[in-house]
Amino acid sequence: MRPRTFILLILVVVVGVALAAVLILRNSGGSSSSDALVDTTTGTGAEGTTAQEPNLPPPTATPSVRFEPVVVARVNIPVGQRLTPELLEVETRPNNNIALQGGYTFANIEDLIGRIVKVEVSEGQAVLSPMIALNATDLASFGSDLALYLDQGRVAVAFPFSLNGDESTEEAAIRGAAFAMRPGDFIDVMMTLRILEIDPEFRTALPNLTQRVYQSGLLEGSEFLFPETVQGRLEFIPEINQVAEIIPSDNFIEGQDFEAGTPIPKRVTQLTIQQAEVIWVGTWKQQDELLEDLEPIPSPVTTDETAVDLTEEEGMEDTTTGPEGTLCVSPISNEIIECPIVREQTRPDVVILSMSSQDALALKWALERGVDIDLALRAQGDNTVFFTTSVSLPQIINEGGLAVPSDADFDLHPRVDDEDLLRPRLPDEAPVN
Repeated sequence: MRPRTFILLILVVVVGVALAAVLILRNSGGSSSSDALVDTTTGTGAEGTTAQEPNLPPPTATPSVRFEPVVVARVNIPVGQRLTPELLEVETRPNNNIALQGGYTFANIEDLIGRIVKVEVSEGQAVLSPMIALNATDLASFGSDLALYLDQGRVAVAFPFSLNGDESTEEAAIRGAAFAMRPGDFIDVMMTLRILEIDPEFRTALPNLTQRVYQSGLLEGSEFLFPETVQGRLEFIPEINQVAEIIPSDNFIEGQDFEAGTPIPKRVTQLTIQQAEVIWVGTWKQQDELLEDLEPIPSPVTTDETAVDLTEEEGMEDTTTGPEGTLCVSPISNEIIECPIVREQTRPDVVILSMSSQDALALKWALERGVDIDLALRAQGDNTVFFTTSVSLPQIINEGGLAVPSDADFDLHPRVDDEDLLRPRLPDEAPVN
């Protein structure tokens, strides 16, 4: 190779290296400029504080989402259903849920047990507080308010405390557990049946009436029927050495509940209906009637026309008695009106019970047949199903250890049927606690 050619190659290599060095320096210089620009916009100020570009909003931290327990419907729940643990379950929902933020949800199933829903709740839907019926005045506007208090498969039946219409308050109180039951209580129904023997063909109570036939009169075409008489039985009487007909007597004992001359009914008592729920005591009231009961009672006032000088205590007495001519100031309109007569219902007429359809049929039949019915109040939370034995006089004697006294020629004084005997009775007024 010639020296001139060799020198040219060396120059080409030197020029290439120089160009490469220039390009590298330019790239490194641009990065430094960018870094310098970034440092000027986000540089660190004194004492570790960060310099902030003016007119720019501060950075916002992304909120963290938490999950909280919410009670939801496990299955579709119809309107009026009383909530049980089997119908509910707990799921977790994000805390940004509107219902959670508004405080309308429930976290514990126990808070909803026994409550009644007034709207249909779909499966998986959260049970919210506006869906729950709080009381009789906070129910949905469709259908009957009373129907919302009934469980599925049960019906409401009104039971009268006075069965024959002329019972005293004491008798009605004994029949209805002294009117102590309140909505939410459970009661059992006891019935006493009076059984009579009947003629299977005539379907009338025995004994039958008979008219004996005079055979000679029948053959001669004259009167042949003896006067009618109660069917008896023929017995031989040794004292007179003759056969006589024995018929029922018409003796009447004071206090007996059957007619004289009729057979004594065979009584049997049994526990027939169990765990009937008390829905309401007294005649059911609609929402407007309940609101009227909550209205304040007007207070009496004195005027020149009435010329009555009443103290405050006397005025309260007049409010309860409502004498004619006493004037009151209406708390609603502030107008002077005549004082109303305030009456308190001390004796409810009926009690509304919730029971199965079969039990309702048994109660209806018993009411129509005049069966003696008494209600027994259960303890709170007692779900015991009793298996009882019917009680009758033979059962009490045979199984109760009752010994029937033998005949004797002596008695006690005074007799239990003496008129001056002091008989137990309920007080006229309820005792004051």
